[in-house]
Amino acid sequence: MRVVMVHLRLFVAATLFFCAASASVSPVRAAQDPFPLYDCITPNVAFWSDIYGKYPSTQGVLHDKRDLRIIYEVLDVEGVWENDAKERDRQRIERAKERYLDILKSLAAGNPPQNKEEKRVAGLFGPKATAEDFRLAQDNIRFQSGQKDNFEKGLIRSGAYLAEIKQIMASYGVPEDLAYLPHVESSFNYKAYSKFGAAGIWQFTESSGKQFNLDVNYAIDERRDPIKATHAAARMLRHNYELLGTWPLAVTAYNHGVNGMIRAKAAKGDYEKIFQEHESELFKFASRNFYSEFLAAREVAKNYKAYFGFLQIEPSVNSKSVALPNYALVGDLVKHLKVDLETFKSLNPALREPVYLGQKLIPKGYEVRVPQQGKAVRLADNIPPEILKEDQAQTNMYQVRQGDTAYSIALTHGITVADLLRGNGLDGESVICPGQNLRIPALGERGALAAVVGKKVEPQRPAGLVPVVPAEKTASSTGGEVVSLVKLAGASGSPQVVQPVKAVAVPEPAKAKGAQCPSLTPAKVLGNLGVEVVKKQGKTYGTIRVEAEETLGHYARWLGVRAWDLRHLNGLRYEQALAVNQQLKIPLAKGSKERFEAQRYEFHKEMVEDFFTAYRLLEGTRTYRVKQGDTIWSLCQNEFELPFWLIKKYNESVDFTQLKPGQHLVVPRVESIRS
Repeated sequence: MRVVMVHLRLFVAATLFFCAASASVSPVRAAQDPFPLYDCITPNVAFWSDIYGKYPSTQGVLHDKRDLRIIYEVLDVEGVWENDAKERDRQRIERAKERYLDILKSLAAGNPPQNKEEKRVAGLFGPKATAEDFRLAQDNIRFQSGQKDNFEKGLIRSGAYLAEIKQIMASYGVPEDLAYLPHVESSFNYKAYSKFGAAGIWQFTESSGKQFNLDVNYAIDERRDPIKATHAAARMLRHNYELLGTWPLAVTAYNHGVNGMIRAKAAKGDYEKIFQEHESELFKFASRNFYSEFLAAREVAKNYKAYFGFLQIEPSVNSKSVALPNYALVGDLVKHLKVDLETFKSLNPALREPVYLGQKLIPKGYEVRVPQQGKAVRLADNIPPEILKEDQAQTNMYQVRQGDTAYSIALTHGITVADLLRGNGLDGESVICPGQNLRIPALGERGALAAVVGKKVEPQRPAGLVPVVPAEKTASSTGGEVVSLVKLAGASGSPQVVQPVKAVAVPEPAKAKGAQCPSLTPAKVLGNLGVEVVKKQGKTYGTIRVEAEETLGHYARWLGVRAWDLRHLNGLRYEQALAVNQQLKIPLAKGSKERFEAQRYEFHKEMVEDFFTAYRLLEGTRTYRVKQGDTIWSLCQNEFELPFWLIKKYNESVDFTQLKPGQHLVVPRVESIRS
């Protein structure tokens, strides 16, 4: 490690610390390496090499975010999430920032450094530093946590697929070294999921994944399959390069977006000038440093023994993929293949939990990966027709109304309460709320009812559960009413209302009509997801209200029409943004209402389930006071770092299209569930 770091330090020392606008890499050097190390980013690459290869998560660097040579202090932190450690770290970091801010304010005021610490800080800026330099630095103090231990874990994980990823890159005619980019995106964590819905080692969002031919739905999410996602990443990176002409720009566009980089190139010309001079609302620290991070990750990964010593890298996965000729239940397929379920799951990470719960079938055409050794390959090539199905299992949904009980809902749909609870990930202690959307299990999930088709059956009453007529109601912490599940109490058989389980309640500032649900859990999908059928002048169409995170592209896909058709039907301009609760017309063909509602429900269910698989809610909330110029999008991205749909759950009465200065928003506290 020391040899590599000394080499890198000497290289940094031999370069200019500040890039002149005229600085440029030599044509020979650029031609030799598709990923040139420009002089102006050399300090940044050295900085990120230290973050990846020197500092563990129990340390972090307090630095200037524009000039990464300026490191104020290396802080010791706890670097974990448990027992309020994150809050203690935050306070420790803020105290350090305040200390250096006071020093910079004094130096900016023209005061000479008075003590050893002030002299050290002043010296970081060089002998020619001006008061203006110190003034600007006050807004640029940033903390970066170390990642050495996480990078090491990523190196170990990467062995499973790195060789195949390099082969895929080469097959698309792009540099093989792009295979190291997931170290920056996800540390090769195959379960990685961001607060804004980016998934897998390549961190594709739903829209970017679909753009590059990844299937993302309630049954499968190919963003989570490292091989499928690598094909998509190679296509995206090649697309970026074809539009931008250089790999530094193409790699930066992977983070910043290709359209943003096209605009930056038009304004500044080349990568170096963009790095030095480009400013925009979106081109900030992460985008400016993304290419430097990639170069550092490549350096550390290629020379990992110098940084980490010997590591036991995971061996390459030895498997083969076989396209499924039709739909199939996972249980039937695994039994036929004679593969244990955990092995099958590890080889097929794109299959979502509803497939393993029997709520969805493995889709037709899905490339099932099986172990290369043993009988699995031969069996996969000879799947018996009796375990194949012609159609995907369909989803039916029901929106809970005031006065409903779990029993009355089950009775209406000819299923048992146990079926209803199991099909929605609930138990006898759960509470259902008016406005909550429930999934009605299909026949294949209903046990004994699966054999009864077209015949009215009285729902079986599971032990411990009795119907409540009229519905027993219990007041929630928000003042609204919730529908209780009821179970027998002991041997007496007398019914007892089950109070809501301990959960994070909608807090006081969110109290308002409509804020009904006392428990924000993965199982709850709120919002009006139904379609109202309208018949007018001999024409039939549907109307819907826009919910959080929905786009015209979603509606078009769920209906099987073009987004242009929906814009035309509703008189919308091209790329006109939709507003939450905006009413839209949708065309209705035979059966399209039910299909639309099912896919809409699955979209929201998937989003909620995926989020709460990776994050959990903490006790308590904070209140944010809206400022002039705030929008819900800027707040979610920059202030809250939380998805809009979650903020909306805590602020049901707020009109997010017209945020007003002084208005208060309730913001939940969220932490990552470390895998």
